[in-house]
Amino acid sequence: MARRGYVQLANGFYLNRKVRRLRRTMPSAISAFVVMLSYCGDNLTDGYVDDDTAEFVLDITVQELDALRQVGLIESVDGGYVIHDYLEHNRSRQQVMAKRKRERERYSAESLPAESAQTAGRIETESGQTPEHQNTRTPKKEKEEYSSSFSKESVKDFGESRECGETDKTLAMEYPNLDLESAWLAFVQHHYGETRSVNDWTRLWKGWCQRRANMSGIPPSKRHVHTWKCTHVLEKLGRDEETAQADEKACELADKLNKKEKP
Repeated sequence: MARRGYVQLANGFYLNRKVRRLRRTMPSAISAFVVMLSYCGDNLTDGYVDDDTAEFVLDITVQELDALRQVGLIESVDGGYVIHDYLEHNRSRQQVMAKRKRERERYSAESLPAESAQTAGRIETESGQTPEHQNTRTPKKEKEEYSSSFSKESVKDFGESRECGETDKTLAMEYPNLDLESAWLAFVQHHYGETRSVNDWTRLWKGWCQRRANMSGIPPSKRHVHTWKCTHVLEKLGRDEETAQADEKACELADKLNKKEKP
């Protein structure tokens, strides 16, 4: 079931030269574009639609995608497409989630009985934490001591792991202008309900942020030098940190990627 909300379509949409061109060459591409807009608004993807979703969920043809790309209504990115200037006309996932949080907090405050409110205030005064911020989970340090790179865990558990924290530090240094909080919310939404090993989550999280930075035109703080064990090479070869090896195939691919991206 679709969530309550909407996306914006400018009043001048019918006058847009890109739209007018599509009306003559491929009218069905216009409806495909509107369907993509609706999907992005419902799933809070910040304008991103992956290849499989476009083809198998939204039933958009390759010809329609090519037509949209040629006129500039969508842009090709690694693993899918992004709607051009989506965030200039629509709220980002971060903005929507922040608004929902404010509404929940306001509703809770209005519906909380007077006695409960006083109790909550007393707990906050005595402990320095409100009840919703008290730790009811296993302490993080204790959890980390028993975590394994090979055990399966949810994306939420990965977010609380030491490996995720270390990865965040690396990403913050590599892409200082990338909104990691917004990227993480979209990542959790995309992988909700999945269970993977820590190594798999780490690889996916790195790749997600790198693609998001590329989509937003955010360059890395310094040019990345590909190696036989970097994320880009491992993903293209279908390997991970455990199966990485400095064989001829990996070294040749790293060299090829470095030459391709040489300024």
